[in-house]
Amino acid sequence: MVMRWRVAPIMLGTLLGLSLLSCSGGGGGGTATFSLAVSGSPLGARVFLNGQQVANPQSITLPPGTHRIRVETTLSNGQIVAQEFAVLAGAVSAVQYDLSRYRLETNPVVIEVWAGESITVAASLRDLQTNDIVRADFVWSTRQPSIATAQRLGSNSARLTGVSRGATRLVITDTQTGRVFEVPVSVLDFPPPPN
Repeated sequence: MVMRWRVAPIMLGTLLGLSLLSCSGGGGGGTATFSLAVSGSPLGARVFLNGQQVANPQSITLPPGTHRIRVETTLSNGQIVAQEFAVLAGAVSAVQYDLSRYRLETNPVVIEVWAGESITVAASLRDLQTNDIVRADFVWSTRQPSIATAQRLGSNSARLTGVSRGATRLVITDTQTGRVFEVPVSVLDFPPPPN
């Protein structure tokens, strides 16, 4: 019986030490990391990990946890097309993006609004594989609400209101495809022409 009392504190101390060692990453190797490769179309798209641009998308090192991957490209008309992914480290080793399949068409094509005035912007989503307009359900916002705001009127239109002179982007996210489109917006502040 005396042996049990002497052994118990030693065993408890050993178990406590082992549990602390396992919580810290195993005693010499540190915290585990995971590899992720991001690729797709078009080649050369910008890849961001938790908001920071990645130098080599083919070899991203992730610590444990959930991470946000954003892939984006800028089109010749100034629009940004992006796709976002939530990735649990170790759950997947590769992410495939496709920023070439869909294009956003806006009316008006060039978006300008006077400060203190509003315009209606309509948008449609074209599938470039079939060249058809596809069903879309857009969520509307702006990058800088201090310059312009967007209020949804329907699934494919919004009221854009100029707040102060400057440039911002109208952010249109399609909930069906997960694509995010950012369209340049100019807000003018000198008096608008007479009606």
